[in-house]
Amino acid sequence: MAKKSAESSSGATFDSALVESSAEQALASLAQAGAAACDLIDAWVARGNAAAIAVAAEQGQGPARKAARRGLNVLKSRGVAPPARARVATLGAAKGDQQQEAFMLPPDASGNVMLVVASRAPTSRCQAVFALLNDDVGLLRIETGELSQSQLKSSMARLLPTAESRPTKVPVGWARARVARAKVKHAESGAHLPLGLSSAADLLEPVPADAPPHPFDEEGLELSDEDATELAKNCIELHRLPEFRGWFPEKPALDEILRKVGENLTPGQQPDPERVRELMDKEIAAATDRYFSPERRDQLVRAMKDSALSVLAREGETKALEVVACTKVIARAGLITDPPHEVGFLRGFFEKGMSALIAQSGGNLRLPIPVRPDQPPAESPPAESPPAESAPAESPPAESPPEASQG
Repeated sequence: MAKKSAESSSGATFDSALVESSAEQALASLAQAGAAACDLIDAWVARGNAAAIAVAAEQGQGPARKAARRGLNVLKSRGVAPPARARVATLGAAKGDQQQEAFMLPPDASGNVMLVVASRAPTSRCQAVFALLNDDVGLLRIETGELSQSQLKSSMARLLPTAESRPTKVPVGWARARVARAKVKHAESGAHLPLGLSSAADLLEPVPADAPPHPFDEEGLELSDEDATELAKNCIELHRLPEFRGWFPEKPALDEILRKVGENLTPGQQPDPERVRELMDKEIAAATDRYFSPERRDQLVRAMKDSALSVLAREGETKALEVVACTKVIARAGLITDPPHEVGFLRGFFEKGMSALIAQSGGNLRLPIPVRPDQPPAESPPAESPPAESAPAESPPAESPPEASQG
């Protein structure tokens, strides 16, 4: 009797035994499919084989694992829930067995990110290295220490930007590879490497021969350009999240807005609030376009991808997809089409920054109005604070400096 076959969305045909693989058979079936493993997963999605897809998403490798993550999202959108994964506990681990783990703390807007790699035996304190790095600069700081598990957690908590933030667990190999890339970048500048790097070698090596993919890329959260555009329409709201709440433009960029607004006002006269509002909106738009150059947008997209892991862990896939949509819109922004000031998240940097300045000055915003040669010097009265109403509802407190440095 001839075996039945099933076809994937790409047209590849598989024996029905492969398409109906159980969770226990999933990995073996993928190995049997070989180069067509992703096509087999497509066939599982078409058949609704959530059990096999869940195993591939958890234990698969490379493109097949990524395709399985996407497949799970498709099934969830159809109301098909994956089966609960069985948890296997390992009892009686050998005393000398070392358990290694790595964490990433949410970065700041400049891309400064803290990676933590720790190693410990079940009965001993852990050895940990804290590496602060910037992909465009190199290694900023290295610290090592021997800590208890509770001390490790409290140390990371002190470094988080807000109490609501959480460190995100990442693959050890990926963390090591990223530190190694930062080390190479640092060497290109000719600057001395931070002290403590040699003593951290046991934790930061071996480095994988092939750079592992970013952990967020493995989640399979992808959007078309059209879907990203629609989902990013209200992306200014992302500034409410703990990962982005402390992201501001550099202080000189905010000062330049105030200076340019002041140049259009008359010394010694109380500015008309509506006029100030119009000037402020215009200068915020112009500043957004100046500030977010292609290089800075690229840096920002990378920092947002790092932050997306934390958003995904705390808020779930829906909010993480909003971050994905925002990064796609930012990446394709240009001065001719889709200028940066039309991206709510980018403009929100300056609206939030102005709100912080207003809060710090007690509700008034003093504009530097230059004295014209034909007029006597006069002190200009403080302007009212018109831009506050256009800023996100949760403006940062007055003590929150509009800086973009985490270091």
